[in-house]
Amino acid sequence: MNMKLPTATAILLATLFLSGEAALAQSASTPLSVPEIQQCLCLQPKLQPLQDAWLEKQRAYDEQQAQLATVDKEVLAQRQKLDPNDLVGQQVLKDLLAQQQGLRDAISARYLPEVNQARGAYNAAVSQYNGLCTRPRYSGDEAAARATPLACPAP
Repeated sequence: MNMKLPTATAILLATLFLSGEAALAQSASTPLSVPEIQQCLCLQPKLQPLQDAWLEKQRAYDEQQAQLATVDKEVLAQRQKLDPNDLVGQQVLKDLLAQQQGLRDAISARYLPEVNQARGAYNAAVSQYNGLCTRPRYSGDEAAARATPLACPAP
């Protein structure tokens, strides 16, 4: 049996299908409400201190890595020129090796976890902000949100 939909039924079904897609697309780009904008205004100032903390931890980590690279070169140079009968040279090498191991231990036990934690905190805050605050905003709603005193939750 050959079923043909009447034209009106086909148009109605197409309209329902397309309006469903349009509704999904519209909800994804629904502008932020005034309370949502206020929430974003509360989140925004928290991003910079988290980024600054991460960059500071990254700088400290990079400094330790640079110190380790310098000591690595010194160890290599000391090994290359070491005379087996040179007791002072052997002690210098032992001291360099101890310094090298101390730097490696500090990097893995302190500096790397600190930079990872700070970066994670920043990335989590950015993800939260982007998840909530990247939809369009009406300028009137933005003005209303800024005109109302903010009641931001404590950090």
